[in-house]
Amino acid sequence: MMPVLAFDMNTANHEIRRHEFRGKNNADYYEGDLKPLSTREVDMRIEKSVAGEYGIYKLTSRSGLAFRRSWSHIRSDKTNVTVFWFVRRGQVIISYPGAKHTINPDECTITRSCRPFYMELMPDQGGCLEVMHVVVPAHRLYAIIPDALEAGKPFPTFKGDLFLAERIFTLLFEGGDQIDTDIAEQLVQPLLTGLGRSIAREAGDLGHRSSIVERRLSDITLYISQHFANPDLNAKMVADRCGISLRYFCQILKKNGLSFSNLVWERRVEMAQAWLRDPAMKQHLVCEIAYQVGFKSSAHFSRMFKTKFGVAPKEYREREQELAAKVA
Repeated sequence: MMPVLAFDMNTANHEIRRHEFRGKNNADYYEGDLKPLSTREVDMRIEKSVAGEYGIYKLTSRSGLAFRRSWSHIRSDKTNVTVFWFVRRGQVIISYPGAKHTINPDECTITRSCRPFYMELMPDQGGCLEVMHVVVPAHRLYAIIPDALEAGKPFPTFKGDLFLAERIFTLLFEGGDQIDTDIAEQLVQPLLTGLGRSIAREAGDLGHRSSIVERRLSDITLYISQHFANPDLNAKMVADRCGISLRYFCQILKKNGLSFSNLVWERRVEMAQAWLRDPAMKQHLVCEIAYQVGFKSSAHFSRMFKTKFGVAPKEYREREQELAAKVA
């Protein structure tokens, strides 16, 4: 099945339907006032696809639209999301006190549900408006998009990471439920990280530049994430692969309140947890999973797993299987 029609509005029904744009149970977007700029010819559609907890939408319209989110909406509707807007045809004009921005084709911007704004969406000279937007829970972006980033500010999507992000979001949207939800969700988060970094860079990073320590820590955590299943992984190996001395490696972790062993063990038990509840891994014994994620001792694995999740791995698997059977 391809993306589903989430909302449509036409000349005959726009007075009634314009209040229904949030879909069933108000599960989409956030509260606000939507209306056509002209009632002579109203023709608007919103199609929806889902990648885990992220909503991907395509809005098309033959008529101009206006949307306002006020402080009254914010107080009554506590939805906290950020929306990435990718303009393909037409224009999106975003206004709020002290600023006004126009986003053209091959540009993107963001809006936040926690801040009031007024938006006009205008078709091009050919009478067509097309905008793809991605709705992201705000907590997923706290460490990615700076709070000081100006809402509505346009960023080019015809090059670099923003170009890649727009193309991949398009593929995820078009794939609909033919794409595994877990895979799609795992793909979106690093994509958002790259998107956020690109936007911050295009905005001049708002006065913040990654320090050398931050970049080195990113290198360390990335290498551990890629190689945690190696049972011989050790601090010197990671330091060597990251091109730094073991002493500097230890200083970086200490400065950030981290320890090498905890970074590795956390990654290993988290992967083991995912495998223990995965039906595709049920043929593997608990001890086999322990070795596959990098533990040399199944007893050590059991201790670390119970410390993390409060239950032994075997009991955890049995409990998850029982819950899955009840749901089925």
